[in-house]
Amino acid sequence: MSGHEIGHPEPKKPGVVRIWVDGCFDMMHYGHANLLRQAAALGDELYVGIHTDEEVNTFKGGYPVMTAEERYAAARACKWVTAVVEGAPYVTEMEDLKKHEIDYVAHGDDMSVDLNGNDSYAAVKAMGMMKIVRRTEGVSTTDLVGRMLLLTKTHHLFETEDESQPPVIQEKSREFVEACGEQTEGTNFCKFLTTSRRIVQFSSNKQPKEKDTIVYVDGDFDLFHPGHSDFLREAKKKGTFLIAGVHHDKVVNMKKGANFPIMNINERVLSVLSCRYVDECIIGVPFEVTEDLLKLANISIVCAGKDATRAECEVDPYEVPKKMGIFSEVDSGSYLTATQIIKRVIQNRLDYEARNLKKQKKDKDLQNTATKCKNFNVPGPPGNDDWQAAFTKGTLRLMALSPVPRHLQVKCALTVQMKWSRRSDHNVVRVLVAVRREPRCGKYMMRGDP
Repeated sequence: MSGHEIGHPEPKKPGVVRIWVDGCFDMMHYGHANLLRQAAALGDELYVGIHTDEEVNTFKGGYPVMTAEERYAAARACKWVTAVVEGAPYVTEMEDLKKHEIDYVAHGDDMSVDLNGNDSYAAVKAMGMMKIVRRTEGVSTTDLVGRMLLLTKTHHLFETEDESQPPVIQEKSREFVEACGEQTEGTNFCKFLTTSRRIVQFSSNKQPKEKDTIVYVDGDFDLFHPGHSDFLREAKKKGTFLIAGVHHDKVVNMKKGANFPIMNINERVLSVLSCRYVDECIIGVPFEVTEDLLKLANISIVCAGKDATRAECEVDPYEVPKKMGIFSEVDSGSYLTATQIIKRVIQNRLDYEARNLKKQKKDKDLQNTATKCKNFNVPGPPGNDDWQAAFTKGTLRLMALSPVPRHLQVKCALTVQMKWSRRSDHNVVRVLVAVRREPRCGKYMMRGDP
């Protein structure tokens, strides 16, 4: 199913459940794709709203690495997306949801707030339309930017020693890590290990039919971007079934050097599998396309884009398919490459460091959960009109059942350890809770896991 163009959303058919997800989706990676996969599973259609560059700058304090048009294109290429809505507001508005006939809104289990520190999805939650999905651990846009600037290879899935870097590079690396709020010693990126279950979740589970024309492409597909998806789209037109071969980390590093690939093979495979034009993926293919590979996969056509790196190789990796007369060079019409994305990050290093530092501070202000003791008066016995106290195995769950002042608003159910004492007609609960300070009113806000 192809993504609809902006301004032409299709009327929702009876019985169809339409899900909404919005975000920046900068340098779209497999974490974003996994969010969209989970969201799509909640209904029949998935509409994705993407913020403009200006909106991202206003609410996140910096422009994204990718332009708005590139981010729109990346989302459209994701196989779980039904339609992309360009220029969606950062704070989700009910009018937009009604316009697009949305039934539910999905978001990761991390907090999103507006410029005043209020929940960006407060109106959605009030209407009972919110669905929470699990955030994918081990990857983020900030993490990818860090890999580019730190020039490390610790994310690779093969044994290697980082070449010693000049002192100036080491110093800049240390500054970036500190700006991100991380430790400066022993910094190590998570080596994301793909499970068979996750591959099955991302796989299309398609088998080529006897009459299919099988097209084969290969590459590193590092920092999977619209240039890749444009190429895959054009290659798919050469046949009816597209197989993408993904080079192993060691092959890519030998070919490109430095700390390439920025994403390891597990991460790159999931990115490729999330593309709507790919039917199957072969993991860890050799740099040279062999006759055995062509026969094994029953490949009819081998496609490749215009790759300057390949032109510099001593051995032509496509020599065999060329001799067999099944090679085709594809022009995707895209100018974008992983190298250009990295150059953007390096050229704007100071801006990204400042933005990451600001983001870290904001996250700490919002999510700093200092353990404190406070007294909370619960009016009347459990079950009254204002508060409900549910008792289970030594815990007390406090839940707001009616509107309360914003500065005292309970964001969600809060499970706390309890200790009871009796005083007149009130149940006084001395609890150990996680609180954060609301800067605008100086009051404490109670927070807990949803």
